[in-house]
Amino acid sequence: MQLPPFLIERMFAKHEFTCRVNLTGSDTEGLSLNALWEVAPEDTRRWYESLTLGYTESPGHPLLRELAAQSSGVRSGSAVQVFAGATEAVFVLLNAILSPEDHVVVIGPTYQLLIDVPRAIGAEVAELRLRREDGWRLDVDEIRRALRPNTRLIVANFPHNPTGALPEAPVFEELVGLVDGTETLLLSDEIYRGIELEPQRRLPSAAALTSNAISVTGVSKVLGMAGVRIGWTVTQNEAVTARLLDYRYWTTLATSAPSEVLAIAGLQAAPALMDRANGLVRANAGALASFVESTPGWDWVPPVGGTCAYPWLTATEARAFSEWLVDRHGVLLAPDVMFQHAGQHLRFGMGRALFPEGMATLARAWPEWQREGPSPRHG
Repeated sequence: MQLPPFLIERMFAKHEFTCRVNLTGSDTEGLSLNALWEVAPEDTRRWYESLTLGYTESPGHPLLRELAAQSSGVRSGSAVQVFAGATEAVFVLLNAILSPEDHVVVIGPTYQLLIDVPRAIGAEVAELRLRREDGWRLDVDEIRRALRPNTRLIVANFPHNPTGALPEAPVFEELVGLVDGTETLLLSDEIYRGIELEPQRRLPSAAALTSNAISVTGVSKVLGMAGVRIGWTVTQNEAVTARLLDYRYWTTLATSAPSEVLAIAGLQAAPALMDRANGLVRANAGALASFVESTPGWDWVPPVGGTCAYPWLTATEARAFSEWLVDRHGVLLAPDVMFQHAGQHLRFGMGRALFPEGMATLARAWPEWQREGPSPRHG
């Protein structure tokens, strides 16, 4: 399997740890260990401190699997497979269930992993993009028309990266209904589920609605624990679970014992950590709204859920501006070319504590850009 360059990860490799403000990262502010132990059970902390650093069970620690199942509204931990991050979970899932004879429908624009791994496997991929002129609305009828007899998988991600879109529950349930009782599966990337600008808009987990859905999530975005590198799949489809485990023996085999205990602590403290994440995102979304809605040259469809927003520049090419902004002012924004959606959009990540500082710099930099434009090497 030949994989293309991973565009946004290459950008992060170049700038993430050298820029002054990362205004585009899609995680929430990293949680300190001290802050975790302030809200997690004391016995879990003692377990962590006395942990033996041996191998772990390949499917994941039983308690972690039970807590993950509960968080998705599924009864049994046997429905959960734990991986070294949600990225590995998606990669293993796609390789375990797809073949070159398959057809895949992907709701875009999307994180490159979700669309280019199926292509690399050799499957035929139809990308159906949400459109800003429709308010990033999910059109289930369009997806229905795209299905074929050999459609093996529909790939969805809600709350959506990069647009912040979130369908109403009946629309999402209609999407899930497309695969129920068929030979088609739904990969529901739910890594941002739990962050909603309107709390009543939280969607159910797809895995709780049908055995033909595989939900993928983890601790990185909503719980502020990206460095723990723990993610998981949830599905009531026993055949898919078995295939995931067989494939997984060939990758990381099992996850880190300390990371599993930290993930358990995070799930045990999830209500407090989700409140923290939602507080950050809602405050930062307000700051972004004030800027976009008062600044000529910018427009947007306001986000509804997750950490991401996707404003666009009305008269400026996004890539040139983003390169100028990080070079001149040390503020990192991802242009839409990172989502194979080239044009005028920029992805903002609203979960970081330095977001207000980044927005203040952006507000000062924008008039400078309008006066001077890009440097010759960007022109």
